[in-house]
Amino acid sequence: MTERGFIDYWNKNYPETFPVNHELKWVYPDRWFRIHSLPESKRYPDTADEYKIILDRQNELIDDLIGQEAEVVISFGLYTNDITNNNYHSLTDFGKFEKVLTIDLQKEKPEEYENGIGLDIYVMTEYWKSGKRDVILKAIADDQIRAMFISPSRKCIIAPYDGGVDVIVDSTEQRDRLKQKYKDWLSDREDGM
Repeated sequence: MTERGFIDYWNKNYPETFPVNHELKWVYPDRWFRIHSLPESKRYPDTADEYKIILDRQNELIDDLIGQEAEVVISFGLYTNDITNNNYHSLTDFGKFEKVLTIDLQKEKPEEYENGIGLDIYVMTEYWKSGKRDVILKAIADDQIRAMFISPSRKCIIAPYDGGVDVIVDSTEQRDRLKQKYKDWLSDREDGM
């Protein structure tokens, strides 16, 4: 997917928001659900076995939602105090990402952000293979980075965070089916958090 292709895809399918992980659950609550990466909603792993649980659960979920060898767009958002700053070097450990958009957050949401705060959006398109992106998933689990896995063909977004994964799917019916399938990984909280 090209730079223009990603922006067009996003604007067509998710026009109410920018590609910002933590905002999606509030914008699409009828298509959102969350799994927890560790049993009993434990947030951070302490052992190699707990890292294995996180990677196993997240790879299984992504395999199920996107499918092996299916196109996936991996998207990172990097905050910057200088809208023109090219902080691409932070992504070099994870592959070759292309900057597709800079969001002036203070202009878009002045009540939440100070002047000069921006968010650079980078993307890379590849074909999903289970285990191939464990380094990214582990860095997310350790709260070092934020990223989303976007499937244009399956119309879903998988947004891991330190503690779990937010998922946005195409319909309420699909969400409900997946919540039933992954019921053992869901929060016990009524709000699903």
